[in-house]
Amino acid sequence: MKNNDSPPCHPNLNFMIRFMHRWRLQAAAFLAGMVAVGGLPPYGQQPLMILALTVLIVAAMQVSWKRGAWLGFFFGLGHHLLGFSWLLTSLNHYGGLWMGVALVVLSLLAATMAVYVALFAALLPQLARRPGLIPLAAPALWVITEWLRGHLFTGFPWNLVGYGWNNRPWIMQMADLGGVQLLSWFMVFPASVLALIWIRRFAVPTLSLGLILIAGSMLLASAYGLWRSDQLSALQHQDAWVQPLKVAMVQGNVEQSQKWDPKYREQGLIKYLGLSGNINEPIDLVVWPETAIAFFIQASPENMKRIGTLSQRLGAPILTGAPMADRNPDADKRWLFYNSMILLDAKGDLTRRYDKHHLVPFGEFIPFRGIMPSFIKKLTYGSEDFSRGPGPVPMPWEHGAIGALVCYETIFPDEVRELALANARWLINVTNDAWFGEAAKPQHLAMAQMRAVENRLPMIRVANTGISASFDQTGRELGRIEPNVAGTLIVHVPQGVGKSFFQITEPWWILLWVYMCITSWLMGRHRSQTEKTVA
Repeated sequence: MKNNDSPPCHPNLNFMIRFMHRWRLQAAAFLAGMVAVGGLPPYGQQPLMILALTVLIVAAMQVSWKRGAWLGFFFGLGHHLLGFSWLLTSLNHYGGLWMGVALVVLSLLAATMAVYVALFAALLPQLARRPGLIPLAAPALWVITEWLRGHLFTGFPWNLVGYGWNNRPWIMQMADLGGVQLLSWFMVFPASVLALIWIRRFAVPTLSLGLILIAGSMLLASAYGLWRSDQLSALQHQDAWVQPLKVAMVQGNVEQSQKWDPKYREQGLIKYLGLSGNINEPIDLVVWPETAIAFFIQASPENMKRIGTLSQRLGAPILTGAPMADRNPDADKRWLFYNSMILLDAKGDLTRRYDKHHLVPFGEFIPFRGIMPSFIKKLTYGSEDFSRGPGPVPMPWEHGAIGALVCYETIFPDEVRELALANARWLINVTNDAWFGEAAKPQHLAMAQMRAVENRLPMIRVANTGISASFDQTGRELGRIEPNVAGTLIVHVPQGVGKSFFQITEPWWILLWVYMCITSWLMGRHRSQTEKTVA
């Protein structure tokens, strides 16, 4: 019986109740996206990632496609706000933006990346029209959205969920089949099965089959990884006569605020010369980080001589990052500037050089500079844009061609694959993560590690403030210099086989993921039409 004596609810309270009811799912999605960051390096807690993805899939399957898009957007927004939070150091501390403005810029980037998750959540119910199709559609659709994120608008494939397997060495070996995107599939697949179990309210047949599928997929991936690791180890022992490369990694730990200051440039060079001069054993190569030489070495013959003298004493060339400048061969003859790697020895030859081709928007160049407002400046030092190099071209060297990668070029699987296909024998990544926050360092390192496994080539990575580390072809760490310290480490780097299934098939995997999505959609549509006919 209705109690007419109860006081009416205040209109403002009614509004608040409706507001909270409407936005509680968005809030849950936002929180789940933040929790998912716990599955990425350096944390590597895969259950957190899988649980968060399960929440997103369950929520998206129970609402309209428009509501699902919003849920996906809020999931992606929370995920990328936390996952990219290290950018605040770049924007505020080194970029000179007020913290309020820096937060707005970070939010805009996170919102842009969240659009891809929104696309996933909006399309999933259309592709999986019945719950049983979720494990077929969801992992493939997620990988497609990650592929789009890595290719559209110059691409930014940072923090793909597949990197969450980096601390599971056996599962990580699957990358030589389908790259990090296959590992992303393996991250979303158990989440999609758990979502199916939840939607079917833990029905015993679904629960039993689902747990078998999850356990079976993980065992299959681990078995492949164990077999492949043993196979590569056996091949390496067969080629025991091939001596490992002895590489001296030099981490200068030069403060970013001083790096480009003319008053400190000499000190920076002296630091690298001194750290390298302390090497007292035979080596094959010395590697300095990105722009360790923070001036135009072409205009400084006396410094070229100092480096050449050191190279002669060590009996090894020095591979270093440095800015380079060339005259434009066109009619205007203006100067073109490059972010480069050069291999220097006693001869003082500058011909062995690689110019970075995949530049960082707003960091190394201003997109559409001709129409951009003049107040928009680069975040890094200097007013001039860097020019693009000719592409992923190996650098010749007597011990085998070097696959040179400057800074974040190492996060693009297809471009590193091109280097491997061009017969690069050693992947070497020089970077300067000093202008990022601390959280970016292990994330960036994990991507370099994955490139080694994908292409079955060793990766040598040297960073100004760390983390500097080397990996063999299985992703096994050979040694590291911890972040924010200066030091030199000599690592013995064995050669890799340099061949993988991923190199052959990389362009075709996206077709497989699309095929899975289309198959799921057709199966769901056929079932719907059959039910209508029966009715």
